[in-house]
Amino acid sequence: MLERRLGVPLFERNHAGARTTPAGERFMRDAAVGADHLHQAVLDMASTQRGEIGDLRIGLMASLASGFLSDLLGTYRSRFPRVDVRVQEAASQANAAGVLNGRLDAAFITGSTLLPGCEAEHLWDERIFVALPEDHRCAGGGVVGWQDVRDEIFLVSADAAGPEIQDYLVRQLSGLGFHPRISVQQVGRENLLNMVAKGFGLTLTTYSTLGAIYPGVAFLPIGAATETVGSSVVWSASNRNPALKRLLEIGKELAEKHRRGSARARRTDPRCGETC
Repeated sequence: MLERRLGVPLFERNHAGARTTPAGERFMRDAAVGADHLHQAVLDMASTQRGEIGDLRIGLMASLASGFLSDLLGTYRSRFPRVDVRVQEAASQANAAGVLNGRLDAAFITGSTLLPGCEAEHLWDERIFVALPEDHRCAGGGVVGWQDVRDEIFLVSADAAGPEIQDYLVRQLSGLGFHPRISVQQVGRENLLNMVAKGFGLTLTTYSTLGAIYPGVAFLPIGAATETVGSSVVWSASNRNPALKRLLEIGKELAEKHRRGSARARRTDPRCGETC
């Protein structure tokens, strides 16, 4: 019946039996290749449903030098190396908009704001640090008070974490009766810290940045030990991306480990304050 449909003889038949024609041999080879492709497609579909392959688009503003987010993405990559992860570094507001319009699967933002139609999970807290030149009068101390730097120029970037840092500075120093001197720079984190080293001003950052070395820059905790910035992951409640599900599972797993280990970190690293 297949031969009649194709209009081409696939076998030659005689009293000794049957053997494939040249066209039949080609058909059998192509059919075997097609079967292999179909089998692989089924395996890939199953892997995709398990979150082992696919695409994952995330937004962040924190440094990946060290800390929770660095651990999270490193762990995720080691467990799911075939997932294509794409990262957007932007301010929390821009990343939140990316989740709302479906451009991002998840966003790591400061605070715990719940967006319409979205879910959120608080994952970690970080102590706030001030970055200042190594020869600054406060560089040799332990903890910097807000009163100590009230008259300084603070450098902030125009994008990424810059807007959040600017708002935080205004809240802290305005409460002391001072308006901060803020200089907005169109540079990224690396060049902002290079400007600090050259004496253009100070800037605020978090514990995760301390995983990288910036010559000429000293990092000291600022304010009370209870002054921390919390970060959450936000995602659309209708997002069914299996790769996202795996990321969230790892995030919750690491958050629990970090909470259990925070006491040990405070004992071994006095810079951590309340939490790292």
